[in-house]
Amino acid sequence: DFIAANQEARANNVIKGTKKEQVDQIVKDIREFKEKNKVDKIVVLWTANTERYSNVVVGLNDTMENLLAAVDRNEAEISPSTLHAIACILENVPFINGSPQNTFVPGLIDLAIKRNTLIGGDDFKSGQTKMKSGF
Repeated sequence: DFIAANQEARANNVIKGTKKEQVDQIVKDIREFKEKNKVDKIVVLWTANTERYSNVVVGLNDTMENLLAAVDRNEAEISPSTLHAIACILENVPFINGSPQNTFVPGLIDLAIKRNTLIGGDDFKSGQTKMKSGF
């Protein structure tokens, strides 16, 4: 639902399972990466294809509690980039968003503040928008 029609063929590295299972897998991947590479700190940089904007809905993703409950309920409106950001925040790993979608819904910002974890970025402008911005 978050993958554009013209990008479906390229979107072949997708984590399977419920939203909660996806977050758990990302947390596991973060821990394994740190252990395997013998590093204490990492930064996650989101550079995947642009997603459609998420609807910000009261009771769904407007607070930390509602967002985490929505993940547990497997709500469709929680985007892949938001799931990655949640996993990073739970692991106290900074998450930098390089795409223009609204990954940082209010509930995610609330979670990051309460967990004292850095999140930032909203578009690297790495495509033709960079050229358009220059003109």
